[in-house]
Amino acid sequence: MNTDRIDRGGRRWFLAIAFLAAATVQPAFGQTSGIITADHLIERLANHAAGLDLNIQFGVNNASVTPRAKDQMRELGQALASKELAAAAFEIIGHTDASGGAKANKALSERRAEAVRQYLIRNFGVAPGRLQATGRGEERLRDRRRPTHAINRRMEIRRLGANPSPSSP
Repeated sequence: MNTDRIDRGGRRWFLAIAFLAAATVQPAFGQTSGIITADHLIERLANHAAGLDLNIQFGVNNASVTPRAKDQMRELGQALASKELAAAAFEIIGHTDASGGAKANKALSERRAEAVRQYLIRNFGVAPGRLQATGRGEERLRDRRRPTHAINRRMEIRRLGANPSPSSP
């Protein structure tokens, strides 16, 4: 029996398992099952205006907020209500998948963005003037290879800048 051959094969097997395990580990920057925590949102949104995709998904041809989406919206609401983000304005951008016509998808994405905006205003006391709802329809699919996949039906948030203070003229 050639033990050198078994040893090399065993190491390859071990390395393959270790690589697969590392590739499937969740990122360590504050995400749990696809939900971005309020702390991570504050960190990301306080420092720059780049858009951030959120796991706020909707059913096909539907603008109702789902129970699963409410988990992410709770984290977003807590972040927007924080003192670190209190002076900032944000754009909530709705996206759809490519099922349906472009005009209908744009209108649907606008209704979805407005539904998220209204939820944040009602449930977290975010001032309406701080939130702008925009619909992009199917213009920017997250996964172009699967244009009708649920991953494309999502929300994005982008910081617009600081609001003037209430005492400003």
